[in-house]
Amino acid sequence: MRNILFIFLVAIALIACEKDAGEGGTSVIEGKVYKIFTSQNPFSGEWDTSFFQLDAGKDVFIIYSDNHEGIYDDKFETDYNGRYHFEYLRKGNYTIYAYADSTDGSGIEYEYPIFKHIEISSNNSTNKVEDFVIEKNQ
Repeated sequence: MRNILFIFLVAIALIACEKDAGEGGTSVIEGKVYKIFTSQNPFSGEWDTSFFQLDAGKDVFIIYSDNHEGIYDDKFETDYNGRYHFEYLRKGNYTIYAYADSTDGSGIEYEYPIFKHIEISSNNSTNKVEDFVIEKNQ
């Protein structure tokens, strides 16, 4: 009888533990990466913008918390259509980010991160994230 009671208490303790954000759940975070190129027209002097609906091979990173200063926990390389997909996530707060390419006025290229925060509040959910718009200035 004591063994059954002990096993029952251990099982309840394991089930009752609150799990942090991370892998091991049934939810999904998905979205798309777009790319915009801006350049100055040499004839008119006006700025032109070219909009591309895909960015294949761009890394999207995920942090299993809402602290964007943490080290990333996983990454996904976008497909040919710019889509990414993180699955098997538990309820909790997440940060996803991608790097944008840019060029300053003197022609020096650099990257900077663009962060998105998302909360998964229920299991078995698909959470669509507002699309990343990555800009590259010419």
